[in-house]
Amino acid sequence: MIEGWVEYREVNRALRDLVDSIDSIDEVKDALKHIISAGGKRTRPVIALLSGELCGGGKEDVMNVALAVELIHTASLAHDDVIDRGVMRRNVETLHVKYDTAIAILVGDWLISKSIELVSIYSEEVIRDFARIGMLMAEGEILDVYSTKKEFGEKEYFRCIESKTASLFAFSAESACKIVSEDRKAVEKMYEYGNNLGIAYQLVDDLLEYLEILEDKKSEFESRTLPMIYEEKYGYEEAVERTLEHIRSYSERSVESLDYFDDCESKEKLLKMVEYMTTSLLKNYVMKNRESEVLELLEKYC
Repeated sequence: MIEGWVEYREVNRALRDLVDSIDSIDEVKDALKHIISAGGKRTRPVIALLSGELCGGGKEDVMNVALAVELIHTASLAHDDVIDRGVMRRNVETLHVKYDTAIAILVGDWLISKSIELVSIYSEEVIRDFARIGMLMAEGEILDVYSTKKEFGEKEYFRCIESKTASLFAFSAESACKIVSEDRKAVEKMYEYGNNLGIAYQLVDDLLEYLEILEDKKSEFESRTLPMIYEEKYGYEEAVERTLEHIRSYSERSVESLDYFDDCESKEKLLKMVEYMTTSLLKNYVMKNRESEVLELLEKYC
């Protein structure tokens, strides 16, 4: 859906221009071309562009922050693949497989540094917020890594995903608003939009991974997620139901936060983004897994 949006195309074009303009050693440039050309949904930078427009600015006002959130997200994926020993991402070889572990780690570090350079044109508050988000993402990943090694219940899970995933969605929306507007209520509402969307999206991602691994019967869970925690307490079917209820709740909160703003094209797209990242992903799973044991539950949600 969003692949047809002008914001999506502009983000991809800006990323290509950024990579082409980089003055660095060949090893860095080659690795960057590989990881950026792999593509992706670009949801975080698209949210930044739309949020900037919704709050009264233009795409050019917030493009640097849009690129910064995509670069730090890409860096986190490069590092995650090393931690998880992932082989493929977005249907291409991961950096540490195509090159080596050192390149994956160091190019991830390079991306983080470049993202900081990009946000350095903005206010001290935005720069400080971005630094805090980087720390939160790292803390969330640590919680995730140790989720199978120490006590990890519902409270710890939500802290993990709010830090690891939702924090960057919240920053994408909130910072774009801060850059173009002095309306603090609008800033608050954009934070709520991004934070709740990020939590809902991670819940969907974890639920689908849970269902796929259970049906595969061969893979193993690499971390503890909410469906697993609920299954231990309530059983398989209720674990799915309870997780779906959380997805619905956080999605609704994300949508409701936009009630503060007048209707316009950017608001309409931000609303569609919630559907794209939650209901649409669940519908796609239903269409591909007609024999799933929980098909009826998912169809009710969709």
